[in-house]
Amino acid sequence: MMVSLSTLTSVCLVLTSSTSALLSPKPFPQQANDQFNALRYMGTGGAFHENSGVGISKDTPPQCTIDQAHLFMRHGERYPTTSSGKKLEKLFKKLKAATTEQYNNPLGFMHDSEYFVTNSSDYEHETYYNAYAGLTNCFSFGSDLRQRYNHLVDTNRTTPIFSAGQKRVVDSAIAFSEGFFGNGYSGNYQLVVLPEVESQGANSLTNTDACKNFDGDGNADKVLKGENYQYAQYEADRLNQLAKGYNLTASDIFTMVDYCAFETNVKGSSKLCDVLSPDAFVAAGYHADLNKWYSQGPGYNMSFVSGFTLANATATLLQQDNEETLYLSFTHDNDILRYLTGLGIFDDESEMDKNEIDFKRAFKIGEIVPLGGRLLTERLSCDNATSGETDTFVRLMLNDQVFPVPNCADGPGFSCPLDDFIELARTHTVDYKEACGIQDDVPNHVSFFWDWAEAEYPTVADAE
Repeated sequence: MMVSLSTLTSVCLVLTSSTSALLSPKPFPQQANDQFNALRYMGTGGAFHENSGVGISKDTPPQCTIDQAHLFMRHGERYPTTSSGKKLEKLFKKLKAATTEQYNNPLGFMHDSEYFVTNSSDYEHETYYNAYAGLTNCFSFGSDLRQRYNHLVDTNRTTPIFSAGQKRVVDSAIAFSEGFFGNGYSGNYQLVVLPEVESQGANSLTNTDACKNFDGDGNADKVLKGENYQYAQYEADRLNQLAKGYNLTASDIFTMVDYCAFETNVKGSSKLCDVLSPDAFVAAGYHADLNKWYSQGPGYNMSFVSGFTLANATATLLQQDNEETLYLSFTHDNDILRYLTGLGIFDDESEMDKNEIDFKRAFKIGEIVPLGGRLLTERLSCDNATSGETDTFVRLMLNDQVFPVPNCADGPGFSCPLDDFIELARTHTVDYKEACGIQDDVPNHVSFFWDWAEAEYPTVADAE
């Protein structure tokens, strides 16, 4: 006797409903629940979020211990810079200038809105309340990281906290330090501020201040002339159909994503985020990636010149057994991008296409340097059961997820053998002074990791 498809379907539905209560939850979800998160596409303006990762456990491999660690961290969530703020305010005025007949559209709420920065003196500074408060997030991360690195803290000695000179960076470093050394934890720290001035030369966390030949923005403008804005233009056309009279351009779409990002940093949310489609965020994210690739990343040869100085210093420390085992540094997004470039992390990446989005790229700045972004470099001392000896490896963690070194992940926990990591960081060497065209009396290498206790560096932010 043949059974109809509808009968089989009914039987399955009955069986499913009657047995669902008896079934255990699935141990592995069958849905990809994080297909879209707007924070991943806000470039360097988005609030902190974890890197999407590759599924590797963050736990230290069982046969290993962390015996040295380096933190390079970007300052926390902030208000826009003054220059960005002027651009965002110009967009706000454009969107607010709608006539009465235009209120019934996705952008109509802007008519009764106020610009989210109420005091221009807040520009450049950290946010300090709401869900994305930069200073609070820095404090929380400091507290969390102390648990991971508590064994590296010598409470009988002072731990240096290195910071670039801008106030927002110094404020972030202090908030982190209060979390790392507060909450009942013992130990002392000293803030070591490296002024963002030309006279620091290479002995800086912001060494392009002295590099006369560095012009990242100029390089990006030259290379990206004629960039395809079609993806953003589709979004502009969609909104122009729904909101007559706004005359939005592709460039406006990019600015709207920035507005969404910074208003979220300041207020905790932004209605403008809800107006934009996921496609608009993807387009804006790639546009931001392109700009950074050719201004601060592998697409600009001077990025390596800048990044190599810190990469070389890190490589030297990883080969030494000093009294200090913990190096905590705070700086800006561009400096971290150049540092990663100097390490050679993106050497295998192909040039980014200005005409078509490359969805498989690793260089996604929203995942690399969001506000509060951080890179941890850990030296692992691991027991070798075969040889009976101890081997040394290096593992990177980018925004709280393991970030395997390309072509070098065959150690415990997908770490990289120390010698191979050093070779990668020193594949190419550069003379910072010659490449940058600086004077002979300006430092040509990093020394602050070694001389911080004697050199009398400042302990306060640069004067504004």
